[in-house]
Order: sequence, then C-alpha cells, then structure tokens
Amino acid sequence: METQSAWTVPNKATNEPVLHVYNSLSRSKVPFVPTHGRTVTWYNCGPTVYDSSHMGHARNYLTQDIIRRILRDYFSYDVKFVMNITDVDDKIILKARHSYLLNKYKQDNPHLNDTIRHDLASSFAAFVDKVRPVFSSIPNNPSHTEYAQSVIQHSESNLGTWLATEPKAGMYVQTLRDGLEALSTHSIDKAQDILSPYLDKRHGESVTDPAIFRSLAAYWENEFFKDMSALNVEKPNTLTRVSEYVPEIITFVERIIGNGYAYATSDGSVYFDTKAFDGSKSRNGFEHTYAKLQPWSKGIKELIDEGEGSLSSGAGKRNTSDFALWKASKPGEPSWKSPWGEGRPGWHIECSVMASEVLGHNIDIHSGGVDLKFPHHDNEIAQSEACHDCPEWINYFLHTGHLHIEGQKMSKSLKNFITIEEALHKYSARQLRLAFMLQLWNTPMDFKESAMTEVKNYESMLSNYFNNVKAIIRERNDSTAAWDGRHHYDALEKDLDKKFTAAKEGVRVALCDSFNTPAALQVMAGLISDANVYMAQQRASNSVMNVDVLESIAKYTTKMLSIYGIIPSSQLLEIGWSDSQSSSQNTEEVVMPYVKVLSNLRDRVRQISIEGKEDGLKEILKLCDKIRDEECVDLGVALDDQNSGKALVKLVNPNELRAARAEKDRQATLKAERSKAAKEQAELKRIEKLKKSSIKPEDLFKGSTEFSKFDEQGIPTHDSSGEELSKKRRKNVIKDFEIQVKAYKEYTDAGSPPV
Repeated sequence: METQSAWTVPNKATNEPVLHVYNSLSRSKVPFVPTHGRTVTWYNCGPTVYDSSHMGHARNYLTQDIIRRILRDYFSYDVKFVMNITDVDDKIILKARHSYLLNKYKQDNPHLNDTIRHDLASSFAAFVDKVRPVFSSIPNNPSHTEYAQSVIQHSESNLGTWLATEPKAGMYVQTLRDGLEALSTHSIDKAQDILSPYLDKRHGESVTDPAIFRSLAAYWENEFFKDMSALNVEKPNTLTRVSEYVPEIITFVERIIGNGYAYATSDGSVYFDTKAFDGSKSRNGFEHTYAKLQPWSKGIKELIDEGEGSLSSGAGKRNTSDFALWKASKPGEPSWKSPWGEGRPGWHIECSVMASEVLGHNIDIHSGGVDLKFPHHDNEIAQSEACHDCPEWINYFLHTGHLHIEGQKMSKSLKNFITIEEALHKYSARQLRLAFMLQLWNTPMDFKESAMTEVKNYESMLSNYFNNVKAIIRERNDSTAAWDGRHHYDALEKDLDKKFTAAKEGVRVALCDSFNTPAALQVMAGLISDANVYMAQQRASNSVMNVDVLESIAKYTTKMLSIYGIIPSSQLLEIGWSDSQSSSQNTEEVVMPYVKVLSNLRDRVRQISIEGKEDGLKEILKLCDKIRDEECVDLGVALDDQNSGKALVKLVNPNELRAARAEKDRQATLKAERSKAAKEQAELKRIEKLKKSSIKPEDLFKGSTEFSKFDEQGIPTHDSSGEELSKKRRKNVIKDFEIQVKAYKEYTDAGSPPV
C-alpha cells in the first residue's frame, strides 16, 4: 500500500515584527501585551469643558484617535475606549458664575445709569491694582487710567520681559485696553473681563442653582464634540461625567481612608496622604511608590499648586505634596452630601473612579497630554493603587507631546492661540490629521506654515496617484482593443510587485515601532513614487500597463488611509478619497453640465466645417485645447494628452484643477513679463549701441577728462596730467578707435538710421 510522504514544517524566511509601544511608566518602548487576549481596555483623559477647544486639544484627541484606529483596524484588537468629561471644576464654576452674574447685571441695567458708571470705574480700578506687580517696571502712577495708558504704551518693548514672569501679561494688556474703551464708551461687553470678577466678589456667594454650572458645562461639551466630529475623531465607546459618578467617588474615597492612605480635615475636605503611601507595604506584600511617572517632580510646589487649584494651601493638610480627594464646597459652588459634609470631588479622583467603575482594577492603557503626567496622572495612580491594594493599576501610559505654534507655546498672550474651528477654516480635517501623522505622537510638535506645505504636497501626491489609477482603470474597462495575447507581467511589473510587498512589510515594521506613522507614511510615499516611475516608463515606450498591480497598490493605500481615519470608512470600497457633491443630486443635475460641453463642442465644430475656412483644422485644435484648459476644469475633468494620441481622462476636484490652472497662468504671466523686460533691455542696448556708433572716430575721445593731448586722428597720446600714455594704455585706446571706425562705417552704410 502506498503511503503519503512526510510533510515538512516551513522555515520562516522573515520574522514578523512585534508591536512595541512607548510606555511613560518605563520611559522606553516595550512589548504590548494586553491582559485579556485581543481585548484592550483604554481610558483617555477627556476635556474640562468651559471654553472653546483649541489646537492643543486637537493634538491630543486626534492623535489618540489615530492610535485607537490602528490598534483596532490594523492590529485587530477589540478596543474598549472610555473617556471622561470633567464638568465639575474650579474653572467651570468660576466661569459659570461670571457668565450668570454678567447676564443678570445686563438685565437689571438695560440702560446707562450711575450704577453702571460707578461699577465700571470701580472694577477697572480693582483690576489695575491687581496687575500692578506684573508691570512693576512702569512708574506707579496713582491714577488708574494714566497707569493703564502707560502700561499699554510700553507694552510693545516690555512684553517679552513681562511674559518671562507672568504668562498672562499679554492678556492683561489687552484687558487694560478693553477697560479703557469701556470707560469711555460705557460698554458692559467690553468690560466683561474686569466687571465679571468684580461682580463675582460682591455677589458670587448667592449663586447656588446647580443648573447654572451644569448648563455651561453642557454647552461646551456639545461644542467639543462638534469639533471632534469635524476632525473625524470617533466618539468613545463609553463617555463618563464627573457629576454622574459622585456616589461612586464617595465610596472610593471611603475605601482609601479605610486603607490608611487618606484623612479628613476639620473643614470637611479629604486629602490623600502621600507620605503614608510612598514606600508603604500593601496587604499582599508589595511596596507602594508615589509619583511613578515623574518621581523628580513630587516636591515641586508650583506643579502641586496648579493641580490643586483653590485648595493648594488648604487648612489641615499634613504634607505639602498631599492632594484633595474631596473638597468642602464654599458658598457659590455646587455641592453634594458626603460623610465629611457638603462638598465636591477633587480633580484627580474623578478619573480613578470612572476608569475603575467601567474597566476594572487593572487597565491596559491610560492616555492624555504630556502636561498631565504630574501631578494629575501620578495622583491617579497613587489613589487607585491605594484603593484597590494593587501593584499596577495601569499597564501602559501613553502621553502625547506638546504642541507649539511656529516655535512658541500656544498662548492668548502671544496672540497665537488657535481654536479648532479657526484651524478648520484654513485647513481641512484631512490635512490636520496628516500633519499630526507626519510627527511622532509622543514628541513635541511645531505647528507651522512650512509643515502644512509639506502636508499639502503629500496630499497632492496621493490625490494625483489615485486620479491617475482611476483614469487608467476606466480606460481599460472602456477599451475595445483586441487581445494581444501577452500577460504583461514582465521585469518591470515583477519589480514593482516586489516593491509593493516590501512596502507592506515596511509599514508593519513602522506601526509596530510604537505607531511610527511618519515612517509608515514615508514608506507609502516611496511605494507611490515607484508606481509613478513604472507608469512613466510605460507611457514613454507606449507600452501596455499592468493595471492590476497599480490598482492593488491604490486599494492598499486607500485601506491604510481609511485605517488612519484620513478617508471615511464609507469610501473604503472606492480608490482614494471622494470630494464629490452629495449623491442626492438627480441624474439630470449631474449629467447636464457635461452634456452641454459636448453639445457646444459639436455645434462649434459643425460651424467651422460649414464655413470651410482654410485654417479650420487649426481652429478645431484651438477649440479642443480651450475645452481641456477651461470648460473641463470647472467640471473637474482633467485630460492628459499622451503619446498614443489618446487623452487620459481623470475626475479631479475642480478646486485643484483651478488652482493648477491659476498657477500655470501665473507662470505664463511671469514668463511674458521676463520676456518683455528682456526685449526692453535689448532695445535699450541697441539704442545705446546705435548712439555710440553715430560718433565719428576722431571725436570718440574728445571731451573726455582722461586725456590732454591727441594725434592727428584724434587718438589720445597723453593722460590728464600731461604724462605720455604707457604702451599698453596706448594700445588699448587704438583698439577702441579701430572698433569705432568699423561701427561708424556700418552706421553710415545703413543710411544713418534714426536714434
């Protein structure tokens, strides 16, 4: 009986790269190992909603969105993405009170009166007194208006010095300008930045309705998600809000107190005891550590105070580094009942509680901006491990890098503060996403015009390739040419296909290297360049292209761009992206503009034929060029003339074609201007030469101050000082004389043309 031969296990020719991520907890790239197989639990610090979202927010949330998509759609993980909304916070409380009190003030004072005049003057004086220490270099004039005018006058030369010690100096200068205008015009709106704090100091404690604080947070939360939607940032799987988790927060704080790592103070606040926690032994025998992310920062008072807000120097704190888990509410603040009295959650505790409630006691990924490392994230880690009595609450911390604007920190003081809405007026969501992808996600990013030029070039390169491939596919599908009996998979096609395989491996290597999107995009650009070279070679030799290879590259590129969120998933079955109008247009609306161009072409060709002009063929060719360069452009149709005599038809965004046409016209205008200038220069030289040629040779040197004596022909013999010319100098003037003799003869032979 015949037996089947033994099968040999194949040897791996290439080792597949393993995903590594940069982990802030180790400050190195480490293997990514989710604790539950293909499921990844991820908590992302959400916004504190009290104002417009800016480009710093875009850097964080758009970057996290890109990484989330790569994990899910490229590496095929099931990502459970949770994000919070901070809707209880010092900034929200203060702004809500200010807005409420200012609106109420306007309602109570609909017309100009003595109260408004008095309050404007008093609030302006209070603000000036507040900022005097910032502008200490200015003479301390007792008059508030004169002092403010002096600050504004000297701000241009002194602002840099002031900003070094007070980041808000620029804003203060602008507020002084607005305040002076408000005093002269009695404008409440112009005075809002000085009048609101003044009203808050007098009436803030009377604001007690929780709806006032919630309505402000709800408004800005809605605006935030509008901005995220415009950037094509996906919503979280689960969204949590602080105001909805207060009972769970109270229970969490009670557990920490029970474990011996927190204490209540006499005013009703609760603080985390960093000294008791740091270095302590848990019930399971491991040692707790405080400030795992930035241990070198745990004693820096400025950072601690910034994280604590209104409780930076709370009564009853045992240690400077201790932080609030629960804050006793003051009059004019929202409050909830607790075992320690009326109060509200601290900032850091909210994330620990909400993340733990949704994702459990051990989480794969926690992310946020690099500025949150200390104290916010370090405090989260400490209080969570103190509550759960666990050694590692978070396995991987991903921190996105800072964003600067043209090399400077984004700041309203520097007038380089850009909201997401403002950025989207200048750049598309696709361009902003590409801009972030062309930078490493965890390094500082400089958002500048030159970088956006690079983005536009990359976008144009992709668009051109997609348009070319779609046109070639359309041409192949419409072709009625006979089968030529060849496979068209020769050396060039094999080489391109080999480069395609290498590029896919290169993209995987890049993404496994801690989501290195700049490297991945560079590999894809190289692949498209190889495909463009192949197309150019085939066109030059008038050879048949292997469309299948080109289409495969285009589909792969489209798929990767969809994974990154650059192309909406709804366009995944297409090649490239579509900027076309809504498909809701009816057939007549879509087709009629193209039919009109065709009909007009036919009418004009018929008319030329009927007239029977000798140069009719030239007119038809001019007509064809005009349709290509003008009418088709506005329809988004690009016609590329080829060596074969057939145009390659491409559908392109009309704005791109108009921009290309405008640039071509600009270059043509520049060329014409240069040609005109050259002709004018040549004419000037001709006239100058003509003028010189009209001089009789014997008069050439007369009138010159260089010479004092001449021979009988008018050639100089002595210089201006009476010295005889040297042999060399004499030789040169004789040569000039002979040239003039020849030029004068040509001039007279030509009949003395007018000069």
